[in-house]
Formats: sequence, C-alpha cells, structure tokens
Amino acid sequence: DQIFREAKLPLWLKPYEIIATGPHCGLIEVVSDALSVSSIKEKTGANATIVDYFRQQYGKPSSKKYQRAVDNFTNSLCAYSLVCYILQIKDRHNENILIDIAGHVLHIDFGFLLSNAPGKGLKFEKAPFKLTQEMLDVMGGEGSDTFRSFRQRMARGFVALQANAEKIIILVEMMLMGQSDLPCFEGGKSLIKELKDRLFPTNQRLSLEDARRHVDGLIQQSVNNWRTRCYD
Repeated sequence: DQIFREAKLPLWLKPYEIIATGPHCGLIEVVSDALSVSSIKEKTGANATIVDYFRQQYGKPSSKKYQRAVDNFTNSLCAYSLVCYILQIKDRHNENILIDIAGHVLHIDFGFLLSNAPGKGLKFEKAPFKLTQEMLDVMGGEGSDTFRSFRQRMARGFVALQANAEKIIILVEMMLMGQSDLPCFEGGKSLIKELKDRLFPTNQRLSLEDARRHVDGLIQQSVNNWRTRCYD
C-alpha cells in the first residue's frame, strides 16, 4: 500500500491491523462495510453475478455512482492481483474475496502464500491471480476502455513494485529467519529465489513497455482460467 501511494498510483489495498498477544493467539481488525462475493451472490438471487449486484447497489451503469464504483473495483483488483501474484496468495475462493460499500475488492485469509497451498501438495490454483469472467464483465469486458486501463495500471503497479523490490524481499527474508517452521516457509531459500524471479522475470528491472508485455501475459494466463472456475 505504501509503495503504491509513494508512486502516486490509484491502486487500492485495505491494510488492517493484526496484533499477536501470544504464540498461538491474537487480535484481528474487523473489515467493516463489506460482504464476501459468495454472500453477495446469495443475497442478490439465484444465478446472480457481480454485475447484477453492482446494478442493484449503484444504479444505472451510466450513472456517476456506478462509474465510481467500477473505478474503485478496477483499482483494487489491480492492486490485489499484483499482491496475489508476487506473494503467491492462494485459496482465493469467493468466501475470501470481499467487496466493500464503495465497490472495492479486498482479500482476507492469508493462510496459504509463498510456498504452500490447499490440497496437500497438489497446487490446483495455477493462474497468476484470480480474474474471472464476472470480474471482466464489471469492467465492461476485454474490449472495454476500463479493461485497457486495468492493464496499464497493472503495468505501472508492477514497475513500482520492482523499484521497491528490495524492501519486499528483505521483509520475507526476515520472516523466514524468524518463523521458518511456518508452512508457508517450507521452501526455505528456494522460495526467496522464486520471489525474486517473480519480481524480476528477466533478472533486471523492466521498462514500462516491457512491464506491459509481461503483465499482459499474466493477465492472459489468468482470464477465466479453468482451474480458477473449478476451484470456486
């Protein structure tokens, strides 16, 4: 979140407080004014989509309220897609993805990341991040101006993360040294190499144009991925 803010990007994340009060317990901040995608579907009606919810919640697609919600959705989807890819956050089913009152996407439950995943070693979620047809439809589809903007914002966000990669890598290395018994650190030093490879796919910082090509590749792997659909 700090990296995106310092780069003056509109990308949006929802940091929330977690305080450890003992080796196996703690306090976690409640995420207010938000519902899981699963709950939204249940409340909106049978076979309802996220677009149906947006129309019910924000009115006509041509209204300013609706367009603002779509912009919030796009900015947050960009940010969380990048974070999910870089940190390999898994278990991204519809109970772990929320939408808040302003239309932002936000993720919860980070029990699987970096090297571990649900399925006892069978890593079913192979897509770089979750990007379903429903999410594309909120942005107006793959041919829309909003989706083109999504791709551009993703590329700029990736460049910002590369510029601050050392901060991210050092933080993970510190956690690995202090908590190496946690399941997400099972890969040891190899997971650090994999993290660096995701941040630097060509072993160097990318230009904005190269970042666009790289991010477009990640998006194409993620769009309506059959593994994502099956996991839902």
